[in-house]
Amino acid sequence: MSGKLYSPRHIWVRLLPGGEALLGVTQQLVRSEKKPACVNLCDPGDTLRVGDWMGDIEFYKGVFDLRCPVEGTVCAVNEQAIMTPQTLQGEETWLLHLRDVRMPRKLLDTAEYLRVLQEERNKR
Repeated sequence: MSGKLYSPRHIWVRLLPGGEALLGVTQQLVRSEKKPACVNLCDPGDTLRVGDWMGDIEFYKGVFDLRCPVEGTVCAVNEQAIMTPQTLQGEETWLLHLRDVRMPRKLLDTAEYLRVLQEERNKR
């Protein structure tokens, strides 16, 4: 999980040089929801703000809305993830590539994210 920041809603952000970032969903989300059936993502050129819909993943258990944890403009979407949702079950796969990224809210580091996961497990 190193090198990434996380939202409590299981979105990871990997900051890249030049104010860019890759965004994806954590393996913990994929494992808990099981079997992604369909991935829908916003379009290249879309400008996203914190909390905006950036896509959703249809699992056999239901649909999980993806909310953007940063601000930026979508410069690419991972077409492979759209065409083959099962790729999400392997390594953590990026979904969106953003440019002009701004982080108006603090994201979680790995230790903080692991605490969120533990709290979720304790609630079950």
